[in-house]
Amino acid sequence: MVTDEQVRLLRQKLMEGKKQESAAATAAMSERSARKWQRGSLPSETKKPRMWRTREDPFDEVLEKEVVPVSRATPRARSSRRAC
Repeated sequence: MVTDEQVRLLRQKLMEGKKQESAAATAAMSERSARKWQRGSLPSETKKPRMWRTREDPFDEVLEKEVVPVSRATPRARSSRRAC
Protein backbone atom coordinates (compact mmCIF):
# COMPACT_ATOMS: atom_id res chain seq x y z
CA MET A 1 0.00 0.00 0.00
CA VAL A 2 1.41 3.36 -1.00
CA THR A 3 1.11 6.20 1.51
CA ASP A 4 0.45 9.88 0.94
CA GLU A 5 4.00 10.69 2.07
CA GLN A 6 5.47 8.38 -0.56
CA VAL A 7 3.38 10.00 -3.29
CA ARG A 8 4.37 13.50 -2.15
CA LEU A 9 8.05 12.51 -2.15
CA LEU A 10 7.70 10.93 -5.60
CA ARG A 11 6.12 14.08 -7.02
CA GLN A 12 8.73 16.28 -5.37
CA LYS A 13 11.57 14.27 -6.88
CA LEU A 14 9.92 14.33 -10.31
CA MET A 15 9.57 18.13 -10.04
CA GLU A 16 13.29 18.32 -9.21
CA GLY A 17 13.99 16.66 -12.55
CA LYS A 18 14.80 13.13 -11.44
CA LYS A 19 13.88 10.28 -13.73
CA GLN A 20 10.87 8.19 -12.84
CA GLU A 21 13.03 5.19 -11.96
CA SER A 22 15.15 7.04 -9.39
CA ALA A 23 12.19 9.04 -8.02
CA ALA A 24 10.28 5.80 -7.46
CA ALA A 25 13.29 4.22 -5.75
CA THR A 26 13.65 7.27 -3.49
CA ALA A 27 9.96 7.06 -2.57
CA ALA A 28 10.28 3.29 -1.91
CA MET A 29 7.80 2.17 -4.55
CA SER A 30 7.89 0.34 -7.84
CA GLU A 31 8.01 2.12 -11.18
CA ARG A 32 4.56 0.81 -11.96
CA SER A 33 3.17 2.39 -8.79
CA ALA A 34 5.04 5.58 -9.61
CA ARG A 35 3.30 5.76 -12.99
CA LYS A 36 -0.05 5.27 -11.28
CA TRP A 37 0.49 7.97 -8.63
CA GLN A 38 2.40 10.45 -10.78
CA ARG A 39 -0.74 12.56 -11.26
CA GLY A 40 -4.13 12.81 -9.64
CA SER A 41 -5.28 12.57 -6.07
CA LEU A 42 -3.48 11.12 -3.08
CA PRO A 43 -4.14 7.55 -1.90
CA SER A 44 -6.08 8.71 1.17
CA GLU A 45 -8.40 10.73 -1.05
CA THR A 46 -9.23 7.79 -3.30
CA LYS A 47 -10.41 5.45 -0.53
CA LYS A 48 -14.15 4.91 -0.44
CA PRO A 49 -15.91 4.02 2.80
CA ARG A 50 -16.81 0.37 3.11
CA MET A 51 -20.50 -0.39 3.63
CA TRP A 52 -20.17 -4.12 4.35
CA ARG A 53 -18.71 -6.23 7.11
CA THR A 54 -15.32 -7.75 6.44
CA ARG A 55 -15.98 -10.69 8.74
CA GLU A 56 -18.78 -12.13 10.85
CA ASP A 57 -19.28 -10.75 14.35
CA PRO A 58 -17.99 -13.44 16.76
CA PHE A 59 -20.25 -12.13 19.57
CA ASP A 60 -23.45 -11.93 17.50
CA GLU A 61 -24.86 -15.20 18.86
CA VAL A 62 -24.04 -14.37 22.48
CA LEU A 63 -25.49 -10.89 22.11
CA GLU A 64 -28.86 -12.16 20.89
CA LYS A 65 -29.14 -14.97 23.46
CA GLU A 66 -27.84 -13.32 26.62
CA VAL A 67 -27.40 -9.56 26.43
CA VAL A 68 -30.56 -8.46 24.62
CA PRO A 69 -32.99 -10.32 26.95
CA VAL A 70 -31.28 -8.88 30.04
CA SER A 71 -31.35 -5.36 28.66
CA ARG A 72 -35.05 -5.67 27.80
CA ALA A 73 -35.90 -6.96 31.29
CA THR A 74 -33.97 -4.22 33.09
CA PRO A 75 -35.76 -0.87 33.40
CA ARG A 76 -33.86 2.03 31.96
CA ALA A 77 -32.24 4.42 34.38
CA ARG A 78 -33.50 7.97 34.22
CA SER A 79 -31.35 10.96 34.90
CA SER A 80 -32.89 13.30 37.41
CA ARG A 81 -33.10 16.84 36.18
CA ARG A 82 -33.40 19.50 38.76
CA ALA A 83 -34.22 23.12 38.17
CA CYS A 84 -31.39 25.32 39.32
